[in-house]
Amino acid sequence: MAVSWLVLQETGSEFALGKIMALATAPGVLLALFSGIIIDKVNRKWLMVFLDGFRLIVICVFLLVLAKSGFKISYLYPVTILMGLGNSIFWPTAQAFVQELVSERDYFPANAVLSASYQVGSLLGAGLGGIIVHIYSPFAALCINAVTYFISGILISLAPFQRVNMKHEPEKLIVALTRGFVYLREKGTILILGLMTILSDVAIWGALSVLTITLSREVFLAGSWGYGLMDGFYGIGALISTVAVVSLTKNLGRSKSLLVCYAIAGIMCFITPLLASIYLAATAYFFMGLHNNSARIIIRTVFMENIPNDIMGRVQTIFGVYTRVMVVSSALVAGWIVEYHNVVAGMTFTTIHYAFAFIGTILVVYLGRSSKNILAEAT
Repeated sequence: MAVSWLVLQETGSEFALGKIMALATAPGVLLALFSGIIIDKVNRKWLMVFLDGFRLIVICVFLLVLAKSGFKISYLYPVTILMGLGNSIFWPTAQAFVQELVSERDYFPANAVLSASYQVGSLLGAGLGGIIVHIYSPFAALCINAVTYFISGILISLAPFQRVNMKHEPEKLIVALTRGFVYLREKGTILILGLMTILSDVAIWGALSVLTITLSREVFLAGSWGYGLMDGFYGIGALISTVAVVSLTKNLGRSKSLLVCYAIAGIMCFITPLLASIYLAATAYFFMGLHNNSARIIIRTVFMENIPNDIMGRVQTIFGVYTRVMVVSSALVAGWIVEYHNVVAGMTFTTIHYAFAFIGTILVVYLGRSSKNILAEAT
């Protein structure tokens, strides 16, 4: 939030913000293959601790530069690249680490708990971020951001986990690099499910990362506090989803649950700029968060049930590259649309992301009739 507000405050350009968001994804795209091997070969717990420390240092250096020299857009470029590098390795590591921590029967509740903790942090970040930026400054929000990396690293380091040393067969580099691709080539339903449903997250991290600020600032005239309100209500919905998804999948099954989630999230996205007030827009974001995160929990569980742990890092980083490329495209296109057309057109573009996720789920269900149905409950 702090960085987004700094960019818009200094440049007034949504397209500039889109370029900053796009730049954050570049390191993950360039280093994805090698980072996947690292994730699968090293102790994932200490890798996450190291990455928290790395990002803490980057933020602290940026804060010192801001305090001494003031803000310049050029300062954000190396910061964005380095933070993008840390983020691009951290999240696939966390996903593989959870799979390593728990038994298969606990994948679903483990993903729900992990998502709940993430959403609590996102909720506090959005709510406090909006208030702090509004009352104080983006600088103060960045200081809090730095502290959170320190706390995260300490807590992960204290986790009572001892890595079981897995025996890795000697592999040539090219074989190690391509194992994830070979797996996805052989598992077409996993590939389709990943490529299509990831677009629902791309909508949040790409297009909406640009459009939400514009909605609050120009459509609802609510400034940074309105941005925090919308983001916060999205977080509340996502947090509730960690409990609601259990009942949803029990009553509808995974396939129908995904279809319902993508349909409702897409509808909420489409109607948001047409609503009469920031409070109604926040309500729409609540339902978007509720259903988008329910779908995310289901998809992550399906991946854990079907992708072997010894190549999970490589498969996740392949999907991570795809995600980052799509986030780049989504953010840039959304920024261009809202700058040269209007925010309604931008939100319509974002809705298309959910339409593709919906179609992808239908394809996987159809293919599952003649092969293994990966969306069925694990037995």
